[in-house]
Amino acid sequence: MSDLERRVAAELSSGGRVLVSRLEYLGDVILTLPAVRAVKDRYPKAEIDYLSRSDGANVLEGDPLFARVLRVPEKGESSLATWRLVSEMRARRYAAAVDLYSNPRSALLTWLSGAKLRIGGVRRVRRYLYTHPTATPATIRSAIDHHLHYLKPLGVAAKATKPVLALTDAERARALERLRDSGAVRDAERTLGLHPGGKWEVKRWPVGQFADLARRLIETHGIRIVVLIGPGEQSYQDALRTHLGSRAVYLPPLPIRETAAVIEALDGLVVGDGGIMHVSVAVGTPTVGLFGSSEPDIWFPYESFGPFVAATVPIDCRPCHRHACDHLSCLCGLSAEMVEAKLLGVLGAVKANERTIHR
Repeated sequence: MSDLERRVAAELSSGGRVLVSRLEYLGDVILTLPAVRAVKDRYPKAEIDYLSRSDGANVLEGDPLFARVLRVPEKGESSLATWRLVSEMRARRYAAAVDLYSNPRSALLTWLSGAKLRIGGVRRVRRYLYTHPTATPATIRSAIDHHLHYLKPLGVAAKATKPVLALTDAERARALERLRDSGAVRDAERTLGLHPGGKWEVKRWPVGQFADLARRLIETHGIRIVVLIGPGEQSYQDALRTHLGSRAVYLPPLPIRETAAVIEALDGLVVGDGGIMHVSVAVGTPTVGLFGSSEPDIWFPYESFGPFVAATVPIDCRPCHRHACDHLSCLCGLSAEMVEAKLLGVLGAVKANERTIHR
C-alpha cells in the first residue's frame, strides 16, 4: 500500500467517512450494494454516504447501511443546488470517494468532494480527477465483481455477494395492507407478481406473452396474479388488463421503497431486465428476469445466490445493446412455456414457509 492508502485505511478504521457514488439507473445502484457492504465489513466504524440521482437516492433512503444519502440536482435546478451539494460533501471531510459511474459529472463531483483518496475509471481526461484511476480487467464480467475490483486501493478484498436492500417493519406492514386491501393475498393461493414495463422496447417482453403466462399460472397452478408498473407505464398494464380482465389484481405506480416491500411479500416475480428486477433480487423474492439484447452474465450475476434465474433464448445478434429493434427475436422467441418452466423451478427451490413470513 502507498502512504496515502495507509493513512486512509487508518482513518476509516477509526471512524472516517467514505463517499460512494453511482449517479444513474436504479438497477445499477442496486448492483453496487455488495461493494458498499464489503467496505462496511472491512471498516465497521466507517460512515458511508451515497451520492445518486433521485431514483437511486429514493431506493436507498432509510437504509441503515448509509449515514447519509445525497442527491444530485436534477435538470432544471439552479447551479446553487449543485454548490450546496458540494459544500455538504466537503463538510463531511471524506477520507475516500469511490465513483462507480465515472462519467464527466460524477468525476467532477468526486474531485470537488475533497476526498483524500478518489477512485474512478480511466476514460479520457477525467481520469486525472482521481488519485486512483482504475481499469477493470476484461476477464471480469459480473457488474458486482467489477465494482468490487474498484475497492482494491482501500485494502478491501471480498467475494461477490447478493445485493441486500433493507426494509423497515413499517414498510413491510404498509405493503402487506395494500396487498390485502387489493385482494391480492389469499391464504389458499400463492401470489405472483408480473411487471410488464421497461425503459426500452428491448427490455419489454410482449404483453401477449405475459398474458399467456398469467393464464397458465392461474388455470393450471391456482396462482394469484398481481400486475405492477412504474411511473409512465400505465399503457402496458392497460394492455395486459384487456387480456386478463378481473382475473388479476392491478396496482398503481408506487414509491420505489413501497414497491420493494410489496415485491418482498410476493411469492415470486417475473420481470424484464431493468431496475425492478434488481430490486426484487435485493429483497430476496424468487425472480425470473427476462432478457432481450443485453448480457445476463454481466447484469444478472445472481443465480448462485438463491432462487433467481435469467430467461433467455440463444440468438446470434445478442448482445446488440440497442434500445430499439425491428424484429425483437430475443424476446419474441421467449415463450410463456419457457418462462413458466423457469418460474416453477425457482418456486420449487423455496420452502413454503420461507415465503409466508410477512403474511
